[in-house]
Amino acid sequence: MTPRHIALNILNKVIYNNQFSNKLLNKLKQNSKLSNSDIFFIFKLVYGVIQYKIYLQYVCDKLIKKEIPEKKIYLIIWMALYQLNYLKAEPYYVINEAVNLCKKINIKYVGLVNATLRNCIQESVWEINIKNKKNIKPLSQGIPYWLYSQIKNQYGNEVSDKWLLNINDETSLYVRVNTLKVSNTQFYLSYKDELSLEKVDKVNDFYKSSSKIFQIKLIEDGIVYIQDPLSGLTCQLLNPKKDNYILDMCCAPGGKLSYIYQLVNGKANIKGIELNLLKKNILLNNLKRLGIKNIDIEFIDALNFETSDVYDYILLDAPCSGYGVIKNKPEIRLKKYSDEEMNKLYDIQLSLLNKAYDLLKVNGSLVYSTCTINKKENEEMIKNFLALHKNIKIVFEKQYFGYEFNTNGFYMCKLIKL
Repeated sequence: MTPRHIALNILNKVIYNNQFSNKLLNKLKQNSKLSNSDIFFIFKLVYGVIQYKIYLQYVCDKLIKKEIPEKKIYLIIWMALYQLNYLKAEPYYVINEAVNLCKKINIKYVGLVNATLRNCIQESVWEINIKNKKNIKPLSQGIPYWLYSQIKNQYGNEVSDKWLLNINDETSLYVRVNTLKVSNTQFYLSYKDELSLEKVDKVNDFYKSSSKIFQIKLIEDGIVYIQDPLSGLTCQLLNPKKDNYILDMCCAPGGKLSYIYQLVNGKANIKGIELNLLKKNILLNNLKRLGIKNIDIEFIDALNFETSDVYDYILLDAPCSGYGVIKNKPEIRLKKYSDEEMNKLYDIQLSLLNKAYDLLKVNGSLVYSTCTINKKENEEMIKNFLALHKNIKIVFEKQYFGYEFNTNGFYMCKLIKL
């Protein structure tokens, strides 16, 4: 099977069957015998088509007026359009490969695919002519207008425009050094040149790597853990101390939980809770690889968690809409939640906060974090929570955007129970 055919199958699962691109691509990378260049091309093609799907669909629909029952034909055309416009690939080769792929899927559409792509070589095809002029910028970036409008209404023109221009940029590769196995100094001196390492300001133990090739063995051996530095910052904000009771209420896949363990060098009573059993093996394997022991993990809905213990430190990285991680999970932009779905999500977030409050000691610290930039899940959620509990106060609150550090977007709020 050719790389383009593999990319086609992955895109079909993501766009038409609501699967996650990062999981499918990582599985491919782990199990495939393809060359590194082929895997890189598949990653580029899959992410690119998802990122610009709305724009590619707009261009395609200008040329094809009648709906095609075979949905994979659209994907073949979008893949070719992405290669032509964004990868600047040679037109004859791209069109020929698209036609060959179409023959394998449904030969009766070969003429349509060939003619459509030949017309797309004309620059005028890519011009956006729509009545709603406000939608031109988001459409060109593959962002639905409803999402852009939401960000603009909540944060204003400057923030929404910066967010939009940065949304398709690749995030930098960041790793956290596992100081349970190696010191920061030893790691940096050993790999600073080979991996083009830069220390991350204000977030201990994190490094940015500009190297095109990263040593997978460092990950497999638990020397480093791939993690967004803002994810690590939530743990540093919690600032857990040794010999205390610590709770991570939504702990998979284990990045924050393992860093909390690292920050106290394993010398604390640490509890992890996770609802999603599908993440069990990933979580346990991550902890094992990092050399972490003596963490009590319970696979249960945190709302049903019962204990006589109360905790000095609680991290609640709540389930959310995920609009902050669109760079790494571009298909999130294609999902518009209904009002009913969002209200259900808000209820879960507030219920989890209330549960955390019940489990928190007086003078204890609670960090609430999400990977979204939706104010209703963040600042407004905390306001609703504070309205229910008078003896808890905010000591830190900040919304981070991906364009600030070329990371994902995160919200974090630290509260102290009085």
